Amino acid sequence: MANYSYTCLDRKGKKLSGNAEGEDRNAIRKSLKEKGLYVVEISEISSSGTRVFSGRIKENEIVVAIRELATFIGSRLPLDECLTGVTAQMKNPRLKAIFSGIQQNIREGRIFSEALGEHPEIFPQVMVSLVKAGEETGTLDKILLRVADFLERRQAFRRKLMGIMSYPIFMLAVSAGVFIFLLTFVTPTITRIFSEIDMSLPVPTMILMKLSSFFKSSWLYLVACAMLAYYGIKKMLAGKRGGQVADFFRFRMPFVNNIILKKEISVFSSTISILIEGGVEIIESLRISQNVLSSSELKKEVGEITDFILKGGSLSVAFKNSRRFPYLVTQLVSAGERSGTLSEMFGKIAEIYEDEVTQSSTRFVNFLEPAMILFMGCFVGMIVLAVLLPIFQISQSIR
Repeated sequence: MANYSYTCLDRKGKKLSGNAEGEDRNAIRKSLKEKGLYVVEISEISSSGTRVFSGRIKENEIVVAIRELATFIGSRLPLDECLTGVTAQMKNPRLKAIFSGIQQNIREGRIFSEALGEHPEIFPQVMVSLVKAGEETGTLDKILLRVADFLERRQAFRRKLMGIMSYPIFMLAVSAGVFIFLLTFVTPTITRIFSEIDMSLPVPTMILMKLSSFFKSSWLYLVACAMLAYYGIKKMLAGKRGGQVADFFRFRMPFVNNIILKKEISVFSSTISILIEGGVEIIESLRISQNVLSSSELKKEVGEITDFILKGGSLSVAFKNSRRFPYLVTQLVSAGERSGTLSEMFGKIAEIYEDEVTQSSTRFVNFLEPAMILFMGCFVGMIVLAVLLPIFQISQSIR
């Protein structure tokens, strides 16, 4: 079965657009004709073309669409007209096709949250659950604004981390490029003359010549091995066992382990905060927030916390019994539980750990920059030493 976007006309000549699933275009065309629609165009939608981070639909485009929809709904217009208004302003054809399909589903009698749930690659479970709560309470416009704010904060946090880490990543790439260039192209030219001289070469020069010869003859194989290793590790980490292996390393790496844990707690806390604020029950909020975690160990702990609450336990005690959540989380959750401000307290936890992640990442980068410069200096110095030692040796023999 494949997904298709279609454009057709009804009996009154009104233009309709949407998505449908079928074996081929003829099956979709037949299905639409049976509904009394005249088919104008049918095109297949690529399965990878509707992902948020695939480069086709950007997350900020979704945020803008959600904000516009919230504004239309706040004007007390029918949802069908609101979606028509939002779709008319869209420039991305794939996103437009998805919203047209959602509109068609609503016209067929489905509720908005169900229609959104058919596109999990675009609309996360957090948003679907909040929209469902907004439909039940009649506050859909406010809920959508909260969702947009939440997605923007998450996007800003991600950009902040990428901005901090971009310099060391760039430096690492440049260092690797310089390393390969020197050993593959520069060093062989310089050291070729030494191999023609009948004299014993210093150990550093011999090592440099061997390394240079190895890289020059085998660099393609090294690149192929690196790519195979990358895809092999990626495939291994995709499984359940791989997640446990990743956790073993990520929580034992010096400097980095603390940053990773705080980032996970920040993302988890901000998600559960907006869910509770939007009126989603605590058990459902925990289950949804569990899915935003990348650590299988933390996912397991959140699952244990959920089971503990289902058995009648309190949320603060459940967090207190956990192994990875710090004592600060337990304190603030306990305060929120007593005062009835759990949403605010989880939001506070997210802010605290977001700031700590930013500060820790900045300190780590400040330490990493001089370390990488020192490493590059030592590497270049070793090459210079390996080249100069034989020259000194030759000059001494001439004298």
